[in-house]
Amino acid sequence: MSWKIKLIGKTIVGISKWMPSVYKRFSLDHTKPKHEQVETLLTKPLKDCRVALISSAGVHLKIDKPFHVMGSGDYTYRKIPSNTKVDDLEVTHLYYDTKHAKVDKTIVFPLPQLQQLVEEKAIGSLSDVNIGLNGGTLKKEPHEKETAPLVVKELVKDNVDIALLVPG
Repeated sequence: MSWKIKLIGKTIVGISKWMPSVYKRFSLDHTKPKHEQVETLLTKPLKDCRVALISSAGVHLKIDKPFHVMGSGDYTYRKIPSNTKVDDLEVTHLYYDTKHAKVDKTIVFPLPQLQQLVEEKAIGSLSDVNIGLNGGTLKKEPHEKETAPLVVKELVKDNVDIALLVPG
């Protein structure tokens, strides 16, 4: 990551710490829900469900192209297989301090913990389609209108019952 991107990231993190009201207005102003929340009940026990992991913390495979963090951001997603080792993951994000996430990537992408829940038979299975997104974008419409429908198609194709969203 270039020094310019690191400087911008540190500035944003500094603003969030030292001027939280300004940061809140900037970062949350565009997140007001337009629709009522839809309640969906599980139709089968959790121990029989196929679970996918979705993170907006900028997680991707090291071999994948990093998220573009400049400008309005990156509205694409990265697929992460369920057999991925934590050491094969990378975090690329500008709008939060990734220092701890880079040390322990399971903070923002708890894949081993979900694998353990499968072994303990607490959940049925783990999807082969787990998703990394960069939530640090300036517009929500591309995520809503383009990215989300594509991700939903991927999850439906893999017979996912539940998606666990881990924000970044």
